[in-house]
Amino acid sequence: MLTDLKRLWLMPAFRTLLIARIISNLGNGVAPIALAFGVLGLDGATPTTLSIVMAAQLGPMVLFMLFGGVLADRFPRAMVVGLSDIFLSAFVILNGVMLINGTATVLSLAVIAFISGSLNALWWPAFAGMIPEIVPEENLQSANSVIGLGANTANITGTVAGGIIVAGIGAGWALVADGISFFIAGILVFTLRSFGKTREQNEHSPTVFQDLAHGWKEFSSRSWVVAVVAGYSVIAMIFESVFAVVGPVHAEQVLGGPKPWSWILAALSAGMVAGVLVSMKVRPRRPLVVGLVAQIGVVVWIFTMGVTNWIPLIMVSAFFAGIALDFFMVLWQTAMQSNIPRESLSRVTSYDAFGSLALAPFGLIVAGPITERFGSETTLIAMSALFVVVLAAMLAVPGVRHLQGQNAELSQ
Repeated sequence: MLTDLKRLWLMPAFRTLLIARIISNLGNGVAPIALAFGVLGLDGATPTTLSIVMAAQLGPMVLFMLFGGVLADRFPRAMVVGLSDIFLSAFVILNGVMLINGTATVLSLAVIAFISGSLNALWWPAFAGMIPEIVPEENLQSANSVIGLGANTANITGTVAGGIIVAGIGAGWALVADGISFFIAGILVFTLRSFGKTREQNEHSPTVFQDLAHGWKEFSSRSWVVAVVAGYSVIAMIFESVFAVVGPVHAEQVLGGPKPWSWILAALSAGMVAGVLVSMKVRPRRPLVVGLVAQIGVVVWIFTMGVTNWIPLIMVSAFFAGIALDFFMVLWQTAMQSNIPRESLSRVTSYDAFGSLALAPFGLIVAGPITERFGSETTLIAMSALFVVVLAAMLAVPGVRHLQGQNAELSQ
């Protein structure tokens, strides 16, 4: 691990990207707690209110993700990432200021959430294609692991700080800090724009729709990609609902508020750090099989929250869930980067993100009302059962089971 880190640290561009991710993830650790409890703190707020705001943020990510992939394959990806972060910082800070001065409403929070989600739809496909531009192919898994390690370590700090700030001085100040972190990270990434290229356009250049069609061809021709993305459309719906709505509501009504929820999320982030460390050492011959089986750890975490209120046990299960999540994420990113042509990577990644998040806005919309109707405990137990069924369906696909590790043939 130290050898990988030292080798990658000597690459100036990678070092800048790593520092930017650490800074932005300090804010990302703060954001979920700040926004969730900021909404729940409004007069008359209910779980359904939280569903509305969170769905407003995730919905445009689904709507505009494909356009973001086309944009990232046409322009320098670092420029797209940097500008997205800079513009996003302004809206996050505005959210914080309105919560501080008491002018925030469900409508204002939902509108800014929509804008933030739209910018994230541009950010994600571009960022996913940046690492192969600045590190050699043989270092891809190590680079993904180191980025994940730095980001998740920062996330732990941000999550703990978020709980303290929200409980101590309010959600608004936490969101202001989040926005500042995005601004600094955006400036850093923007300096790397020379590593990407602006694709020349002439009368023979493909249109946006032709780019989308080519990206769909690259995406749909690989059964392992289609199967995992289809499965994760349900898994992401479950996870986003737990993370953004059911979990905070459960914490507010049952566990004791933002502090215990921040401890649980910190344990989840600590597990993500451990998952990245595992991915730096473990390079399985069948990465998707191993990674998907590991997701049982996430199932156990969701189920545990539904059957016990003992915070230490929930934190332990969250830690193992975090290991499972980021271990699989590194394996998945490496599989995509190793098996998808570089010039199409952002478009295929956008189809990946689009498909994986397709059901998540619906999940966020119904999570609040379902939780109000059946209670958070019953909702969490039902979600864990559905999670198991989806994992089994993905593992039943031959392309998923047979995909080789890094350097697998493109035809698989």
